[in-house]
Amino acid sequence: MKRLYAILLILMSLMGVETSAQSRLNALVNHYTVDQGLPNNIVNCSLKTKDGFEWFGTWYGLTRFDGFTFRTLSGPFILASDPSPRKIETMVEDANGNLWMKTMDWKLSVLFKEQARFKDVFDELKPYSRNLQVIKIQADGYGHVLLLTKDKNLLLASTERNGKVSIRLLVNSRTFINRYNFRLSHPVVQIRNGRASYVGTDYQIYSVETKDKQNYGLSDWQAYFKQKADRAYTFIDKTHCEWKVTGDSSLEYYNPKTGQRKSFQFAFERKITEPSFCDTGSNGIYYLTPAGEAIHIDPVTLQADNIGTLPEMADAHQDTRYFSMRMNSDGTLWLTSTSSGVYRFSFLPRQFRLITLPIQDSDGIRGMYQFANGNVWVGSRNKNLYVLSPDGKMKHTFDYARYGIGSVYHIMVDHKGRIWLSTKGDGLVLATRDNTSAGGFRFTHFRHKATDLSTLSGNDVYMTYEDRQHRVWVGTLDGGLNLMSEQGGKISFYHKYHGMQQYPGFGLYMEVRNMVEDNHGRIWVGTIDGLMSFPSHFVQPSQIAFETYKKSNVSSLANSDIYALHKDRDGQIWVCAFGGGLNRIVGYDAINHRPQFRELAFNRNMRGKVISTLQEDGTGTLWMGNDHGVLSYHRNGQIATFDSYDGFPDVETEEASSLYNCNGEIWMGCRKGILAFQPAQLKSSDTSSPVYIVGATVNNQGVYSFKRPIINKSIVYADTLILHHDQSMFTLEFAAPGCRNQSHVVYRYLLEGYDADWHYSSTNRIASYTHVPPGDYSFIVEASSASNPAIASSRKVTIIILPPWWATWWARAIYALLIVIILYFAVRYARYQLKLKNDIYIQSRIAAFKKSFYMEQQDLQFLEHAKKVVEQNLTNADFDIDLFAEQMRMSHSAFFKRIKQLTGSSPSDYIKEFKLTHALELLKSTSLSVGDVAYKSGFSDAGYFGKCFRKKYGMSPREFQRSQNEGK
Repeated sequence: MKRLYAILLILMSLMGVETSAQSRLNALVNHYTVDQGLPNNIVNCSLKTKDGFEWFGTWYGLTRFDGFTFRTLSGPFILASDPSPRKIETMVEDANGNLWMKTMDWKLSVLFKEQARFKDVFDELKPYSRNLQVIKIQADGYGHVLLLTKDKNLLLASTERNGKVSIRLLVNSRTFINRYNFRLSHPVVQIRNGRASYVGTDYQIYSVETKDKQNYGLSDWQAYFKQKADRAYTFIDKTHCEWKVTGDSSLEYYNPKTGQRKSFQFAFERKITEPSFCDTGSNGIYYLTPAGEAIHIDPVTLQADNIGTLPEMADAHQDTRYFSMRMNSDGTLWLTSTSSGVYRFSFLPRQFRLITLPIQDSDGIRGMYQFANGNVWVGSRNKNLYVLSPDGKMKHTFDYARYGIGSVYHIMVDHKGRIWLSTKGDGLVLATRDNTSAGGFRFTHFRHKATDLSTLSGNDVYMTYEDRQHRVWVGTLDGGLNLMSEQGGKISFYHKYHGMQQYPGFGLYMEVRNMVEDNHGRIWVGTIDGLMSFPSHFVQPSQIAFETYKKSNVSSLANSDIYALHKDRDGQIWVCAFGGGLNRIVGYDAINHRPQFRELAFNRNMRGKVISTLQEDGTGTLWMGNDHGVLSYHRNGQIATFDSYDGFPDVETEEASSLYNCNGEIWMGCRKGILAFQPAQLKSSDTSSPVYIVGATVNNQGVYSFKRPIINKSIVYADTLILHHDQSMFTLEFAAPGCRNQSHVVYRYLLEGYDADWHYSSTNRIASYTHVPPGDYSFIVEASSASNPAIASSRKVTIIILPPWWATWWARAIYALLIVIILYFAVRYARYQLKLKNDIYIQSRIAAFKKSFYMEQQDLQFLEHAKKVVEQNLTNADFDIDLFAEQMRMSHSAFFKRIKQLTGSSPSDYIKEFKLTHALELLKSTSLSVGDVAYKSGFSDAGYFGKCFRKKYGMSPREFQRSQNEGK
């Protein structure tokens, strides 16, 4: 009886635990306050616009959220606009994507988003209302905005492409309103401007186009709107159950199928907001009461909880009040509070299940193996070995106290059907079927003995492996690699200290984690010190040629802590190293003795690049686990990432602990049990979103902070950014705001015309450039999902960096014109100089000629005069140089120089030459004697005459005279 009672207590506690689990939100809750960038913790409203941005109306103004950063639209962000509104209470987006805002003091503003410009709506209201205070705004369902003024006139508002505001009157309540308290005497329905519109005494407003109900009269529309107003606070959930607000104090539930009714009383009073109702399906009903109390109702138990009391809202308070509740189309729910900022609820799909075992959080699951009968043996750090059915139900436990097996880290069945259990601390265990033993198995331990070198080299056994020659290898974490030997029914082991003479030294490669044999007969061993390999074709253990790669020029991956080795169905070897992501051995260089690796491209998108376990499913897809989630790599190269947003629980997968279940599930061991999921059914929660440039700085200043604005519209919607030559240092920030799971969004960017290749920035959202030369460029940013490459978007912005004024086209044109002008005048000047030079040359030549001619004439006259003087004094015995110079009217020296210059002879030689020439003529023309000739020629001595004549003419005067006579 006591045993039965204990069982009942356990079942009740389990049911209680399950019920508690079901009543949880099953959501990731993010809390945003001023610490995360909100301008103020009083947030009245929120809105998601068509472009994917979240907008929040706060006490200090309008704030935009791009998934990462809050930006308050005030100050230098806004260009040429009216002041940005504060205390924003309600927001509505119109068909053109512009935001209408009503403040708590009943003022109306519009944000033209593309222009980054606020406009106060004031003058536009004057023709339609005496009181310009707007007490309510609401979308009409057609892309327009309904405005309810304080005097209860209903207006239809919209924006135009030219940046203007258009307003039309729908309901004129002048004759139905009490001018003292501004209350309506009764609801008003009017048909105007192709619309039937309604204003209720409780401030409900509606407007419907009449084109679909043209046969409706006023009474028909009154009945239509009365029914609509009566059901304003009645909600129908996805299961067709009815939820109705009664007054401001309770919510009534009614299930038409079962007839069940239930009432939920509100804890808070005093209305501060409009009630909101959100149906999240299996994740429950969320209701915001008029008093600002947020309630979560479990859809199964109908248990209602104040949001602040639930575990996911650890930083919230039960007495916190909220202004608005809204759910996006992607299922994300937003709560804005009166004093605690904003809460975001991301509901999680139930794609993963956790198989819990009687273990502590510090224990964890390690070795797992599924036998042909479907049973799964599971080893844990708590030293118990569990037997589970394929669906994860407990069937048997080999507890350590009774069986003494130990912490099983790996399970292997050899070709003989023997089961080898690798334990940490208890050596290698052989499980032999024995129906006579408890549990159907007998367990034999093989442990290290310090006095026997043929035993295992260590008791921390991580793995056993059977190669293609059916040799069994044992990897230990405290003694390196072992080779099992069976002789005469006795099992012994070869290792570094027994037979393996070429095993690496210096205490390295002694911590073996895993091993695998490739298709070429080379065995790869993963250790904490890196990869070790050797050919399996040997006869004796002493012949094993171990290779390591610490001193080789191999990828650092080969020298990292190897977490997992896996040989897939195609014989490819996959390597997971700590911090190295997933890599594949694509070849082995037998000449240089080194492996060749290929790193997968998606490694750059992995946080930490740490993979703890690796498993292949029935389609050949590789599944990897780490502390962030699960990743898959398909045979066609497609990748996917599944994390907390996809339902991945708060667990940390264990190292090399996984299996592919016969029921199609992947099981991964973790600290809390076994994580199980159907790989074929996993779906990503990622959603597509356009990518935008959400921020920009130039020379470390915001683009709106310059005296001369760089841009005259919002950077989000800008297609072109024009910079000056001294603004070539700029930074662009980008985001895909509409993506539900921002941790999955990866970015790459390229400045076309400057970058040679793409920059892969993973989840980093900033691109920085410095010293970009003048030119036209295109900045392209692409955002894609780490889980689904088909979910991608891109944004292209033209960036023009203007050259300095001295390098512009018009400056170059001026330069060219100046050069042409300079060349023109240079040519003209050169031609002028050439002409001038020629003229001068000609003039100088003429002058020189004239001078030369004059000098020649002077010289001739001088010589003629000299000749006459000599002729006149030919027979004068006293005629000498002085007399000669005197008769020439010149000084002795001047005359000497002149006669010397013209004749090349001195005056005496000139006279002598003249006399000899005269004598020669006389000898030719007369028959005078030599003596007479000498006398007539001015020689006083006939002998001296003869001597001079012979010297000049080469013969005596007489011989010359004789030759003349003979010639006759």
